[in-house]
Amino acid sequence: MDLDDCFRKGLIKRTRIDEELIKSLKEMAGIKEAAVKTANLDEINISAYVSLAYDSLRETLEAICISIGYKVLSHICVGELLREKLRDFDYNEFDRLRYIRNGINYYGVKVEFSQGKEIIRKIFEMKASISGKHLSGFA
Repeated sequence: MDLDDCFRKGLIKRTRIDEELIKSLKEMAGIKEAAVKTANLDEINISAYVSLAYDSLRETLEAICISIGYKVLSHICVGELLREKLRDFDYNEFDRLRYIRNGINYYGVKVEFSQGKEIIRKIFEMKASISGKHLSGFA
């Protein structure tokens, strides 16, 4: 699905910039990140925490979309919109992380412990980088 498909299907809509929603999404993303970072990760629960870490990234990206005037209803469309609007957005890395998360959530795919830790690290690295550049004005 490309950006035109996302708009045509109503998966991306123009919206007002809602500072309270942006702050709330940032806060929830931070809570989920803290939960992952303070968890006792192991071979059994690592896949669940990869999914939770991805949710933290996704909420951050949704906040960025709202900060530029868009409500996005699809993970794929979040990636497509940000690829178009942000020069520094690493679409390929985001799409890879999205694919891994979907495998966990929708197909029961488990990740190995060391792989899961690396995925979590990459998720939070991407989140910090993009949040610092695009959401620093929203407390």
